Amino acid sequence: MSEDEIIERVQAFAQTHRLPPPASEEAVVELEAIVGWPMPTLLRRLYLEVANGGFGPSSRVMSLTHTGQWFSDEESLLQFMRAAAAHTDPSDPPRHTVPLMTLGCAVWWFVDFSTPDGRMWGWEPNARCEQHRLFPERFTLAQWLTDWLDGNRAFPEPPPLTDCPDC
Repeated sequence: MSEDEIIERVQAFAQTHRLPPPASEEAVVELEAIVGWPMPTLLRRLYLEVANGGFGPSSRVMSLTHTGQWFSDEESLLQFMRAAAAHTDPSDPPRHTVPLMTLGCAVWWFVDFSTPDGRMWGWEPNARCEQHRLFPERFTLAQWLTDWLDGNRAFPEPPPLTDCPDC
């Protein structure tokens, strides 16, 4: 599915589900400054052209700014990333991997801002040690959204266990 087709289908979803209006360019620029990488083009377009969060699998993508609608345990992605930037902990995920959606029980989908197509990452702290709880997925943001738009719901899939004594 092309980027334009994804945008069109998510717009239809946004209208049907009364999602919040798009986010501002200023909010996108602020997030990019905090992360230190540009937002993947498709995600940028979704936030600026379609809706300020609420699209995606049943748990739904976090709003970029506070909208009055919570699609996560967090008020907004900007609020979350401001707090993350205020402290540094070596066990935190790399700054270029940005939380996008929670599935509950501390399981998250992340998107990689250092890749133009937005490679997806899984976060599963309940099944892995601190070193292996964040792991790359085999698909991009566009593929993840296409899968959802086609009626599927995926969960982060940790790679097979290694010989790590902490996992």
